[in-house]
Amino acid sequence: MDLDVRTVMVFGALLSLMTVLLFVQVSRGFPIEHRRHLRTWTVALSLQPLAWLGLSLRGQIPDLVSIGLGTTLLLASYAEMTHAVRGFQRLPGRRQALWAWVAAVVAANLAFTPDWPHSSVRVVVNSLAGGVLLAALARALLGSPQSPAGHAGRAAALFAALGVAALLWRVLDHALWPRMAGGLLQAGASDLMVFLYANTAMIFLSLGFALMHAERAYAALHRSASVDTLTGVLARSVLEEHGQRLVAAAHRSGRPLSALLLDLDRFKSVNDRLGHEAGDGMLKHLAEQAHRVLRGEDVLCRLGGDEFVVLLPHTDANGARIVAERLRLALREAPLQHKGQDLPIVLSIGVADATGAEANLDRLIKRADEAMYLAKRAGGDRVHLAPPPA
Repeated sequence: MDLDVRTVMVFGALLSLMTVLLFVQVSRGFPIEHRRHLRTWTVALSLQPLAWLGLSLRGQIPDLVSIGLGTTLLLASYAEMTHAVRGFQRLPGRRQALWAWVAAVVAANLAFTPDWPHSSVRVVVNSLAGGVLLAALARALLGSPQSPAGHAGRAAALFAALGVAALLWRVLDHALWPRMAGGLLQAGASDLMVFLYANTAMIFLSLGFALMHAERAYAALHRSASVDTLTGVLARSVLEEHGQRLVAAAHRSGRPLSALLLDLDRFKSVNDRLGHEAGDGMLKHLAEQAHRVLRGEDVLCRLGGDEFVVLLPHTDANGARIVAERLRLALREAPLQHKGQDLPIVLSIGVADATGAEANLDRLIKRADEAMYLAKRAGGDRVHLAPPPA
């Protein structure tokens, strides 16, 4: 090979140092709740420049320092990275097990004294140890059913798996063609491949880990914009998105789509008499009871104030009216308990439906809203069905 091994290692030390500095700056831009795992990753990264610097000094300082300390720092770096990712993915940290593995490998390396200088045995031991840690890192990056990996996590896991493959190639190379003598600076093709991978791994894995945090932060921001913070139902800002999806499905299938427009009767008087705490409690109670009545495919959204809309796919006008009556009665039979008194929740509900060929979200909700006002004018506490669309 034309590449000088010592140059590759010095380059690795400089590249690792620049990655550490860049990652420190990037991590400062994340919310505080993300920084704990980023700090752990940064500490792990900071071990890499020292490791590569020590390995590059092979032959100029004692092997116990260059190889022993360098290899130990590399393995410790991978162990801490795995711990950081496991914490981020809400998996058990397993830090003690990871460090026990590093300690066992360090103990094995201490056996490679001048009395037993078999180069390939040392390479096989250290490569297998690194492969185990990279495999553990790849597994952690993939997450769990409770916290599955996004695109960045899967890409980073794939890159970690490539490292495992490179290390296995190195193990097979030295197992099939062992070298009694030699060292890091007399590297073959598999050795150089591992060194080049390790030099670039820190950039790609660190980028992947940072992007995993960015994906989670974006998902949290999207959830906060999509969900009404008081009631936990969908916010008005996403009604258009979900509604148009249901409208398109109704149009394709020709099946009906119905809407309920819910409004609490005498809600303002409750706020005036008992305060906003009671009013907020009524809204939350309405949402809880609605979730018990509605199906999983139904869409419940708070329009604002005390108005809610429900979209009922595959449901005609008669079916929607039955759902509305069931919801109205459920709330009458389960009043809100507020400071030792029962607060009945009385609803006026407008019902409208549209067939697939005529489905239009704005018109459907407007017709349900008009039906709801007719229910209020008739005294409230009732369901009113809108006439069929013209």
